[in-house]
Amino acid sequence: MNHKRFLSLLLCAALALSLLAGCGGTSSGSDSKDSSSASSAASESIPSSTTEASTSGLRPNFDENALFSISGTEDAFAPCLGWGPGVSGCSLKSVIAAASLLQWAEDNQFSIHPGDAIEDAYNGWYDALSDTDKESFAEAWPLIREDANAMLTDISSMTDRIADAGLDASDLPGCSDSNWKALQDVLDELVPEAQGEY
Repeated sequence: MNHKRFLSLLLCAALALSLLAGCGGTSSGSDSKDSSSASSAASESIPSSTTEASTSGLRPNFDENALFSISGTEDAFAPCLGWGPGVSGCSLKSVIAAASLLQWAEDNQFSIHPGDAIEDAYNGWYDALSDTDKESFAEAWPLIREDANAMLTDISSMTDRIADAGLDASDLPGCSDSNWKALQDVLDELVPEAQGEY
């Protein structure tokens, strides 16, 4: 009887061990399955090379046309209107207008713009002018161009006029030769010759 009892206890112990071993194996298998699926998911979220990485969100607001956009046209040309040769104070007004156009050319980096973009900016401004303003600008342009070129090549000859105009000679010309030349070339081609006395 004791022998039968001992065998049944031994059999129960063997069953318990096999159940525990089975649970451990299943648990171990599911752990490895879980870890392999986790590593698989992680590898899917990380690109295997830089060629797979998406860069679409790096510069979401970048506009290729913005490179050639020109701003501040009206403000730049405002000092160029309402006066001409022979008008009282025209030599000082010419200095102010030249400084304004030089700054505009520099701010917009005209040397890297296609000529068409500069032409479009100028034409948009010019076409909206009255006939009187168109004529006054045509008469003033040679004076403005001369003063702008003098600021670029011989600023010392301009210091008195610059000071009298209320500008700071140390801030002028404030423009590179190439940026000014890009603007001057367009204006020389588009500004009509003055028709008469201002």
